[in-house]
Amino acid sequence: MTPSPLVQDATAMSAREARLTTILLIARLTTETRDDLCRVRNLSSGGMRIETLSPVTLGERACVELKNGATVQGVVVWTTYPEIGLRFDQPVNIAELLAPPVRNAAAQMPRSLRLATRCPVTLRRDGHIMSGVLKDVSLGGARIAVSGAARIGDKVVLGIPGLESRRATIRWVANGFVGLAFAETVAFDELSRWLAGEQRQTPMGAEPLTLTRQSS
Repeated sequence: MTPSPLVQDATAMSAREARLTTILLIARLTTETRDDLCRVRNLSSGGMRIETLSPVTLGERACVELKNGATVQGVVVWTTYPEIGLRFDQPVNIAELLAPPVRNAAAQMPRSLRLATRCPVTLRRDGHIMSGVLKDVSLGGARIAVSGAARIGDKVVLGIPGLESRRATIRWVANGFVGLAFAETVAFDELSRWLAGEQRQTPMGAEPLTLTRQSS
């Protein structure tokens, strides 16, 4: 029986492992059906080894986005949970791929890697509670759809089903959305497990509620 080309690719990648650049970078892994956090364990010009809780299958196409904004695309050539091997569509220049983004003095800091979600959340502020919908989340913040009054600079406590409550500050308000910056970042493992679970995408009923008084 002729060995699968994907199996051959996996063997070849293992043989070249000594030439890989060992790193530990948090990145965003996107496939046709998933959008999750991952860790890039090592990297060569032709591919990378990735740690992820996302259910990725052999032969599936994937895109990896690094925090500097660089992206690479390729095909999954081996899987050994919780790791996968991604072979790039084209060879990359490692130095260019890992280079920090070029910014002028007026440019903003790069955004954290945000992952799309849809689940009900609560915001507690000064004895009041507001309901909303979590639209995306990162290790350091979140974007939430709300219909109640919110002000930039407000200190709130965010409640997300399945995650510990987090203290946060409202950094921006626009068009029915608020952007939160967490007082303390979420641990990578904690957020990865939550993203891989069912609570990330909760069937929604009513629209976000308005601000109400919290019962004692």
